[in-house]
Amino acid sequence: MQYVNPILRGDYSDPDVIRVNEDFYMISSSFTYVPGIPVLHSKDLVHWELIGYAARHLPFARYDQPAHKCGAWAPSLRYHNGLFYVYVCMPDEGLFVFTTADPAGEWACRHIMDVSGWIDPCPLFDDDGRAYLVHGFAASRCGINNILYVHALSPDGMEILDRGRLVYSGAEHGDVTVEGPKFYKRNGVYWILCPAGGVKPGYQLALRADSVYGPYERRVVLRQGSTAVNGPHQGGWVDDGRGGDWFIHFQDIDAYGRVPHLQPVDWRDGWPLMGDRGEPVAVGDTGLPAWPACIPTSDDFAAGIGLQWQWQANPNPAWFTPLRPGLRLHAAPADSLFHAGQFLSQLMQDYNFGMDLTLRAALQPGDCAGIGMMGYPYHYAALEEGHIRIVRGDVQEINRRTRERVVETTVAETGWDSTFLRLRMQVRQGMMRFFFAGAEAAWQPLGDAYPLAPGGWTGARPGIFCLNKQARFGGWADVERVEFHPILKEIDQ
Repeated sequence: MQYVNPILRGDYSDPDVIRVNEDFYMISSSFTYVPGIPVLHSKDLVHWELIGYAARHLPFARYDQPAHKCGAWAPSLRYHNGLFYVYVCMPDEGLFVFTTADPAGEWACRHIMDVSGWIDPCPLFDDDGRAYLVHGFAASRCGINNILYVHALSPDGMEILDRGRLVYSGAEHGDVTVEGPKFYKRNGVYWILCPAGGVKPGYQLALRADSVYGPYERRVVLRQGSTAVNGPHQGGWVDDGRGGDWFIHFQDIDAYGRVPHLQPVDWRDGWPLMGDRGEPVAVGDTGLPAWPACIPTSDDFAAGIGLQWQWQANPNPAWFTPLRPGLRLHAAPADSLFHAGQFLSQLMQDYNFGMDLTLRAALQPGDCAGIGMMGYPYHYAALEEGHIRIVRGDVQEINRRTRERVVETTVAETGWDSTFLRLRMQVRQGMMRFFFAGAEAAWQPLGDAYPLAPGGWTGARPGIFCLNKQARFGGWADVERVEFHPILKEIDQ
């Protein structure tokens, strides 16, 4: 089946991928967004469906509020003895493993180790019954970011058995920001595939050794080269069961996030060479039968909240009531949209689109409800106190232990005396515009065009919300439906 990169236009950061029989599974980072660690399924490595999440909530009180740039970083996915395993480090809380027999079902969570500074863990279940774990380190937590450690794991993967050994130091080779390691064994040889060089200017390394603890030889196997695909790295290798080998990695494209690309892998002279002679390909052919699937976007909430939606913190039942169809959003306290756990958002699945929100509001003083695009900075359009307002939020990071400083400023407004409202956010070529309308009226523009901006290691995120800025619970907004549609012209009526 022929394909064009990127294979998905969503912000599936730090992907890892495995094959189980004829099925492929992929996971990615989710940071402060919950449910976390999305699980995707495919039959052809190109078309993917979202089937669930490994983390239904993050098991610490700090994640009951937004904790941008924290949470689930760069997880890994493996299948062993009938179980799916997801290993992940939360950089301040330590090492976790999630397990299940059904990747579309519930996952059990185990906190393996309380440790600060570990990131990007990946297990290896060896063929002699032993197990190991490789991981990197976060400079923001421990001042180190270019070494890899390997630890012995218990055979069931549930315990760390030793203090670990240094197996690779980037300083010996001029590699900075060595992270995202993935552990493999192929034909008796141990492999660690890892990125280096940083997110945008980086490249992909392959490390190989005859022993799990090394010494490891090093080779660059994928770099930008003459292509437009910057920083092609951090992902997973998978075979397709038909003699083909593939590598899924991400490319950081600013406000549109970190989108997955698929590269062929050719084993030459005992090393994997990715893409076209070590450079990313724009198009390819998997040789697999096409398997149409897609990630949902629009939702009338007839079956509850769809899988595509994530809260900006651990879900709180006080934030919403399912109406089936429809969704009631309660005006819970929040001093800004950036610090509102009840911001309900999803990943963009295209570069140009319209997002329409239809709602009926019963708002109290201090309440606002509407549609927005999260980032640093962010914008939203909301119904508030007899007006429709467009608000810009500017975010200043202090340090990782101090709450971000946020200033929200109204940049456009118009009067509105009805409880019924339709809002449209139109995204085109990295810019957004807002429109409003009544039940039968034509769309009217409000404000200017505003640039999308990335968030805390995420792309911009479109979403809906209802909140109260007077530190109390207020009224509510009933969302009839959210509809995404392609943009066919500059103002798509």
